[in-house]
Amino acid sequence: MPRTPSKTYTDKELEIMRVVWELGEATARQIQEQLSGDRHYNSVLTIIRVLERKGHLVHRVEGKAHVYRAKAQPEKSRSRMIGHLIKQVFGGSAAAMVLHLVETGDLTEDDLREVRQQMAARQEKERVSTATGRERKPKEISTTTGRERKPKGGKQ
Repeated sequence: MPRTPSKTYTDKELEIMRVVWELGEATARQIQEQLSGDRHYNSVLTIIRVLERKGHLVHRVEGKAHVYRAKAQPEKSRSRMIGHLIKQVFGGSAAAMVLHLVETGDLTEDDLREVRQQMAARQEKERVSTATGRERKPKEISTTTGRERKPKGGKQ
C-alpha cells in the first residue's frame, strides 16, 4: 500500500516553498538561484517534483520550462501544519501547546500581550457582526483533530 503524503514539509521542502511563496511563481532554475548554499539543480528539481506529487505545487509549461506555483497560500499551509502539530504532539489540545510554550519560555509576556490584543480584536469584530445582524453560527470543532467540522450533508 502506498504511503500517504505528509501534511508537513521537510526542511528542504519548506525552504523551496518559501521561495515559491515569495516569488509567486518560478522555474526550477529561478528557485535554485534563490536558495542559500550551492544546491545542485537536479537535487532542487527532485524536491520540486516531490512537492508537486504531494499536491503542494502545480506547474504550467512555458516554452521548454515548467513554471511552478504554490497550490495553497502560506497562511493555509501554516494552519494545516500547526493543526497537524497540535493533533500529533499535543493530543489535539491547542491549550497544551500554548502552555508548553509558556513553560519553555518560548512565549514571552510581550507575546501574551499581543495574543490578548488579537483575541480582544477578534471578539470585538464578532460582537459587531452579531450586532449588525450578521450573526454567525458557532463553529463545531472536532475533538480529535482540533479543526472545524463541516455540517453533515456538506452544506453550511
